[in-house]
Amino acid sequence: MIMQNRDQQFYANQSKELRQKYKKAKDGSSTSEHNPKRDKAQKVLFIIMVLYSIILVTFVLLLYWVRDFRYYCFNVLNDFNEQGQYIGAFYIGIIGLWFVLTGFNVVLYDILAGFLIHPFWFALITVSLAKFLAKYIGFLIGRYILRNFIYTAMNENIYFITCYLATERKPTKVMYLIQFLAIPTIFKTYACGLFRITHWEFLHPTFFGTVVWAGFWVYMGSNLDSLSDVLQSGDTSNYVPLWLKFTMVIIVALIVYYFIRLTNSIYTEIQNDASLADLSHILEKEDEEQEKLLIYNQINEETQIQEDDENSNNT
Repeated sequence: MIMQNRDQQFYANQSKELRQKYKKAKDGSSTSEHNPKRDKAQKVLFIIMVLYSIILVTFVLLLYWVRDFRYYCFNVLNDFNEQGQYIGAFYIGIIGLWFVLTGFNVVLYDILAGFLIHPFWFALITVSLAKFLAKYIGFLIGRYILRNFIYTAMNENIYFITCYLATERKPTKVMYLIQFLAIPTIFKTYACGLFRITHWEFLHPTFFGTVVWAGFWVYMGSNLDSLSDVLQSGDTSNYVPLWLKFTMVIIVALIVYYFIRLTNSIYTEIQNDASLADLSHILEKEDEEQEKLLIYNQINEETQIQEDDENSNNT
């Protein structure tokens, strides 16, 4: 309960600050001020992102360009699978969990898991459960370990502020959109822990999105007669039907359009809040002036009554 109240207070303060910065940025005013602590956090975050990007890109290039590396990955999973159905599924699931936590989540893993683990429903449960647990762990790390550092580094960034306020306003919708966008997994895990959403608002979109994505690729893997084509070329896009590619392009376009409308509505809402705050301030001033006038008149009346009484006594 104490931690929950502390989180609510933290996000309330954060929302107020980010709304002010968002309004200034949209109005064309500068929001940045010299802050050594923020500058240091930004430099550290930039270095981490560069190093991580180099490692991730290297891994992806090896996976898709080097055939021997793909066979090595397959042999690792296959060695575990040969130890037995349940033991193999457990270790393959652990590897999938590690992939998601490190942001190395790749389609090829789902296909290999679907090919190696039988039957299909058991492979789907294994992959979905491993990925779902990894995403929730990442969410918790983002919320309780990385949150303060990221806010210090990013609370002047208009894109971060926009995502934060959009998620705050429509948490469930935005979380479903994030889960179905083909974006790096790290943005579906650690980054979500930074937003003002409840655990439940994160869990059910994440579970649904994870099962749908995993179900598609695991099904593809379970229906392969041979992995030779996949391991030889490393190209998994051939397994995506043309109609699905076209549908995904349309969905992405609709999501971008929705985000634009949502951010515009956020700006309007913040402008209205500012106008109401100004109006409230004016009304408070008028009430204060009215109250002062009433007190002044009351004092004058009392003074006049005293003077009349004194005159009467003197008479």
